[in-house]
Amino acid sequence: LAGRKASWKSIVIFVFGTGVLVVGFLLWIANETKQRLDIGYGITTSANFARLEIGDKVFFIPKNHIWSREDWKGGRVTGVNLHALLPGFEPLTEVNRHEFEKPGWRRKISLHLREHAMPANGRSSGRPSMTRREVYERTTHNQTAHDINGPFGLRLQKFANKLSTEDDIFVGTKRDGSFYWVTCSPEGKVPFPSCRTYIEYSKHVVVNYTFPKALLSDWLRIEDGVLNLLQKFENNLNQGEYK
Repeated sequence: LAGRKASWKSIVIFVFGTGVLVVGFLLWIANETKQRLDIGYGITTSANFARLEIGDKVFFIPKNHIWSREDWKGGRVTGVNLHALLPGFEPLTEVNRHEFEKPGWRRKISLHLREHAMPANGRSSGRPSMTRREVYERTTHNQTAHDINGPFGLRLQKFANKLSTEDDIFVGTKRDGSFYWVTCSPEGKVPFPSCRTYIEYSKHVVVNYTFPKALLSDWLRIEDGVLNLLQKFENNLNQGEYK
Protein backbone atom coordinates (compact mmCIF):
# COMPACT_ATOMS: atom_id res chain seq x y z
CA LEU A 1 0.00 0.00 0.00
CA ALA A 2 2.80 2.35 0.91
CA GLY A 3 4.45 1.57 -2.43
CA ARG A 4 1.29 2.44 -4.33
CA LYS A 5 0.98 5.78 -2.49
CA ALA A 6 4.56 6.61 -3.31
CA SER A 7 3.93 5.69 -6.96
CA TRP A 8 0.85 7.91 -7.20
CA LYS A 9 2.73 10.74 -5.48
CA SER A 10 5.52 10.46 -8.06
CA ILE A 11 2.98 10.52 -10.90
CA VAL A 12 1.29 13.65 -9.50
CA ILE A 13 4.66 15.40 -9.07
CA PHE A 14 5.67 14.43 -12.62
CA VAL A 15 2.39 15.66 -14.13
CA PHE A 16 2.53 18.90 -12.13
CA GLY A 17 6.16 19.51 -13.09
CA THR A 18 5.43 18.80 -16.73
CA GLY A 19 2.49 21.22 -16.65
CA VAL A 20 4.67 23.95 -15.19
CA LEU A 21 7.26 23.40 -17.92
CA VAL A 22 4.60 23.49 -20.66
CA VAL A 23 3.05 26.70 -19.29
CA GLY A 24 6.49 28.27 -19.02
CA PHE A 25 7.32 27.27 -22.59
CA LEU A 26 4.04 28.71 -23.89
CA LEU A 27 4.67 31.98 -22.03
CA TRP A 28 8.17 32.13 -23.55
CA ILE A 29 6.73 31.52 -27.03
CA ALA A 30 4.16 34.28 -26.49
CA ASN A 31 6.86 36.72 -25.34
CA GLU A 32 9.14 35.87 -28.27
CA THR A 33 6.24 36.26 -30.69
CA LYS A 34 5.39 39.66 -29.23
CA GLN A 35 9.01 40.78 -29.53
CA ARG A 36 9.20 39.61 -33.14
CA LEU A 37 5.98 41.39 -33.98
CA ASP A 38 7.31 44.55 -32.33
CA ILE A 39 10.36 44.61 -34.61
CA GLY A 40 8.45 43.84 -37.77
CA TYR A 41 6.27 45.83 -40.11
CA GLY A 42 4.50 48.77 -38.53
CA ILE A 43 3.33 52.24 -39.45
CA THR A 44 2.63 55.34 -37.40
CA THR A 45 1.43 58.89 -37.97
CA SER A 46 3.84 60.22 -35.31
CA ALA A 47 6.11 62.92 -36.76
CA ASN A 48 8.68 62.64 -33.93
CA PHE A 49 12.18 62.00 -35.20
CA ALA A 50 14.17 58.80 -34.87
CA ARG A 51 17.91 59.43 -34.79
CA LEU A 52 19.49 56.74 -36.98
CA GLU A 53 23.19 56.19 -37.60
CA ILE A 54 23.66 54.44 -40.94
CA GLY A 55 27.09 53.92 -42.46
CA ASP A 56 28.97 57.21 -42.30
CA LYS A 57 25.82 59.33 -41.90
CA VAL A 58 23.37 60.37 -39.17
CA PHE A 59 19.73 60.91 -40.15
CA PHE A 60 16.83 62.39 -38.18
CA ILE A 61 13.84 60.74 -39.80
CA PRO A 62 10.19 61.37 -38.89
CA LYS A 63 8.70 58.10 -37.68
CA ASN A 64 5.78 58.40 -40.09
CA HIS A 65 8.29 57.87 -42.92
CA ILE A 66 9.55 54.63 -41.29
CA TRP A 67 7.66 51.35 -41.65
CA SER A 68 9.82 49.10 -39.46
CA ARG A 69 8.94 49.31 -35.74
CA GLU A 70 12.38 48.46 -34.42
CA ASP A 71 13.88 51.50 -36.14
CA TRP A 72 11.53 53.93 -34.36
CA LYS A 73 13.83 53.52 -31.32
CA GLY A 74 16.77 55.03 -33.20
CA GLY A 75 20.44 54.15 -32.75
CA ARG A 76 22.97 52.55 -35.07
CA VAL A 77 21.34 50.33 -37.67
CA THR A 78 22.45 48.67 -40.88
CA GLY A 79 19.44 50.00 -42.78
CA VAL A 80 15.90 51.35 -42.57
CA ASN A 81 12.72 50.93 -44.65
CA LEU A 82 10.93 54.14 -45.61
CA HIS A 83 7.77 55.06 -47.47
CA ALA A 84 6.13 58.20 -48.87
CA LEU A 85 3.57 59.40 -51.37
CA LEU A 86 4.49 60.93 -54.70
CA PRO A 87 4.89 63.50 -56.06
CA GLY A 88 5.60 65.45 -52.86
CA PHE A 89 7.14 62.64 -50.75
CA GLU A 90 4.44 63.02 -48.11
CA PRO A 91 4.77 60.88 -44.95
CA LEU A 92 1.86 58.92 -43.48
CA THR A 93 -0.84 61.06 -41.84
CA GLU A 94 -4.42 60.43 -40.75
CA VAL A 95 -5.55 62.43 -43.78
CA ASN A 96 -3.67 60.36 -46.39
CA ARG A 97 -3.67 56.98 -44.61
CA HIS A 98 -6.18 55.62 -47.15
CA GLU A 99 -3.64 56.25 -49.93
CA PHE A 100 -1.05 54.07 -48.20
CA GLU A 101 -3.61 51.32 -47.61
CA LYS A 102 -4.72 51.03 -51.22
CA PRO A 103 -3.47 47.89 -53.01
CA GLY A 104 -0.65 48.26 -55.50
CA TRP A 105 1.80 51.12 -55.89
CA ARG A 106 -0.45 53.96 -57.13
CA ARG A 107 1.36 57.03 -55.63
CA LYS A 108 3.57 55.12 -53.20
CA ILE A 109 7.35 55.02 -53.18
CA SER A 110 9.39 52.66 -51.01
CA LEU A 111 13.01 53.31 -50.05
CA HIS A 112 15.63 51.11 -48.40
CA LEU A 113 18.40 53.27 -46.95
CA ARG A 114 21.34 51.11 -45.88
CA GLU A 115 25.03 51.03 -45.12
CA HIS A 116 27.51 49.56 -47.57
CA ALA A 117 31.10 48.37 -47.10
CA MET A 118 31.15 49.69 -43.52
CA PRO A 119 33.96 48.14 -41.43
CA ALA A 120 32.99 46.22 -38.28
CA ASN A 121 34.62 48.88 -36.07
CA GLY A 122 32.18 51.49 -37.41
CA ARG A 123 34.95 53.66 -38.79
CA SER A 124 34.87 54.82 -42.37
CA SER A 125 37.37 53.02 -44.59
CA GLY A 126 38.88 53.82 -47.94
CA ARG A 127 36.51 51.45 -49.73
CA PRO A 128 33.46 53.35 -50.98
CA SER A 129 29.99 52.18 -51.94
CA MET A 130 29.65 50.75 -55.42
CA THR A 131 28.70 53.36 -57.96
CA ARG A 132 25.48 53.19 -59.88
CA ARG A 133 27.35 52.23 -63.05
CA GLU A 134 29.26 49.47 -61.24
CA VAL A 135 26.00 47.96 -60.00
CA TYR A 136 24.59 48.19 -63.55
CA GLU A 137 27.67 46.45 -64.98
CA ARG A 138 27.45 43.68 -62.38
CA THR A 139 23.74 43.20 -63.12
CA THR A 140 24.33 43.02 -66.87
CA HIS A 141 27.54 40.95 -66.56
CA ASN A 142 29.43 43.69 -68.41
CA GLN A 143 27.60 42.90 -71.63
CA THR A 144 27.37 45.51 -74.36
CA ALA A 145 23.73 46.42 -74.84
CA HIS A 146 21.79 47.05 -78.00
CA ASP A 147 20.13 50.45 -77.44
CA ILE A 148 16.47 50.88 -78.38
CA ASN A 149 14.76 54.24 -78.07
CA GLY A 150 12.53 54.03 -75.02
CA PRO A 151 9.98 56.29 -73.36
CA PHE A 152 10.59 59.59 -71.58
CA GLY A 153 14.16 60.11 -72.78
CA LEU A 154 15.27 56.65 -71.66
CA ARG A 155 16.83 53.88 -73.75
CA LEU A 156 15.75 50.25 -73.46
CA GLN A 157 18.69 47.84 -73.17
CA LYS A 158 18.70 44.51 -74.98
CA PHE A 159 21.40 41.89 -74.36
CA ALA A 160 22.59 38.90 -76.36
CA ASN A 161 22.87 36.68 -73.28
CA LYS A 162 20.03 36.17 -70.81
CA LEU A 163 20.27 38.06 -67.53
CA SER A 164 19.26 36.88 -64.06
CA THR A 165 16.39 39.38 -64.14
CA GLU A 166 13.46 39.35 -66.56
CA ASP A 167 12.74 43.03 -65.91
CA ASP A 168 13.20 45.65 -68.60
CA ILE A 169 16.34 47.72 -68.11
CA PHE A 170 16.41 51.38 -69.13
CA VAL A 171 19.33 53.80 -69.04
CA GLY A 172 19.37 57.58 -69.26
CA THR A 173 21.41 60.68 -68.59
CA LYS A 174 20.59 63.05 -65.76
CA ARG A 175 20.69 66.84 -66.10
CA ASP A 176 24.20 66.94 -64.64
CA GLY A 177 25.39 64.40 -67.21
CA SER A 178 25.59 61.51 -64.74
CA PHE A 179 24.51 57.96 -65.51
CA TYR A 180 21.03 56.68 -64.60
CA TRP A 181 19.53 53.21 -64.92
CA VAL A 182 16.32 51.61 -63.75
CA THR A 183 14.70 48.17 -63.96
CA CYS A 184 10.93 47.92 -64.52
CA SER A 185 8.44 45.08 -64.46
CA PRO A 186 7.38 44.16 -68.03
CA GLU A 187 3.80 45.01 -68.87
CA GLY A 188 1.36 42.19 -68.15
CA LYS A 189 3.80 40.19 -66.00
CA VAL A 190 2.60 41.39 -62.58
CA PRO A 191 -0.64 43.03 -61.36
CA PHE A 192 1.13 46.16 -60.10
CA PRO A 193 4.25 46.94 -62.18
CA SER A 194 7.01 48.96 -60.53
CA CYS A 195 10.49 50.32 -61.23
CA ARG A 196 13.60 50.06 -59.06
CA THR A 197 16.95 51.79 -58.98
CA TYR A 198 19.98 52.45 -56.78
CA ILE A 199 21.93 55.52 -55.68
CA GLU A 200 25.27 55.66 -53.89
CA TYR A 201 24.35 58.44 -51.46
CA SER A 202 27.71 58.70 -49.68
CA LYS A 203 30.90 56.74 -49.18
CA HIS A 204 29.12 54.17 -47.01
CA VAL A 205 25.40 54.76 -47.59
CA VAL A 206 23.27 53.62 -50.51
CA VAL A 207 19.55 53.78 -51.20
CA ASN A 208 17.41 51.46 -53.28
CA TYR A 209 14.01 52.82 -54.14
CA THR A 210 10.91 51.47 -55.87
CA PHE A 211 8.13 53.49 -57.46
CA PRO A 212 5.08 52.86 -59.69
CA LYS A 213 5.89 52.13 -63.32
CA ALA A 214 2.94 54.38 -64.20
CA LEU A 215 5.09 57.30 -62.97
CA LEU A 216 8.21 56.41 -64.97
CA SER A 217 7.66 59.61 -66.98
CA ASP A 218 8.68 61.49 -63.79
CA TRP A 219 11.94 59.58 -63.30
CA LEU A 220 14.07 62.73 -63.13
CA ARG A 221 11.80 64.48 -60.61
CA ILE A 222 11.55 61.32 -58.51
CA GLU A 223 15.34 60.93 -58.48
CA ASP A 224 15.80 64.57 -57.40
CA GLY A 225 13.05 64.14 -54.81
CA VAL A 226 14.74 61.12 -53.24
CA LEU A 227 18.04 62.97 -52.90
CA ASN A 228 16.32 66.07 -51.48
CA LEU A 229 14.44 63.92 -48.95
CA LEU A 230 17.62 62.24 -47.68
CA GLN A 231 19.41 65.59 -47.42
CA LYS A 232 16.45 66.91 -45.45
CA PHE A 233 16.75 63.97 -43.04
CA GLU A 234 20.40 64.89 -42.48
CA ASN A 235 19.44 68.50 -41.72
CA ASN A 236 16.57 67.75 -39.30
CA LEU A 237 18.69 67.96 -36.13
CA ASN A 238 17.22 71.20 -34.78
CA GLN A 239 13.75 71.00 -36.25
CA GLY A 240 11.81 69.04 -33.64
CA GLU A 241 11.75 66.45 -30.89
CA TYR A 242 13.15 62.99 -31.40
CA LYS A 243 13.48 59.86 -29.31
